[in-house]
Amino acid sequence: MNPMLAIQLLGTGLSVYSSIKEGQAIQDQAAYDNYQLSLQKKQDEIVGRQKMNQRNYEFSYNESVNRATFFSGMNRDVSDRSVKAFLDKQKKLAQEDVNAIASQTTVAGRQVSMKMSANQLKAAQAKQSAIIGATSAVASGLYRYEQYRTDNLFEA
Repeated sequence: MNPMLAIQLLGTGLSVYSSIKEGQAIQDQAAYDNYQLSLQKKQDEIVGRQKMNQRNYEFSYNESVNRATFFSGMNRDVSDRSVKAFLDKQKKLAQEDVNAIASQTTVAGRQVSMKMSANQLKAAQAKQSAIIGATSAVASGLYRYEQYRTDNLFEA
């Protein structure tokens, strides 16, 4: 085998291999990042549920304390309109807090999903770039070899 042909083949092969490995490395990193983001999303959802549960617990606890101590100490009946209005207002505030926590959790989850989509796009583009790079390396290698071969034909 002609030594120049071997060098051209080796250089082209290394260039192709390098392009493919670079694309694969970016894809692997994107997959790892998406895995980490999916864990973060699940953790955010769990924290959101815990906050909602805690707020509901606080409401229930405060309501029972209000009924047991505050209103009974004032000799107020829980069926009294002002007491009922107070309890309804407290319930409404607690529900608004729970809804706000749920909304924040949903928004955070969507942001993580968008990051994951961006990572997938980045990986797809890296794969396409690797294929183009490898194809370009092959074409360039063939061109350089043909130049070498043509130059040597005229020299001979």
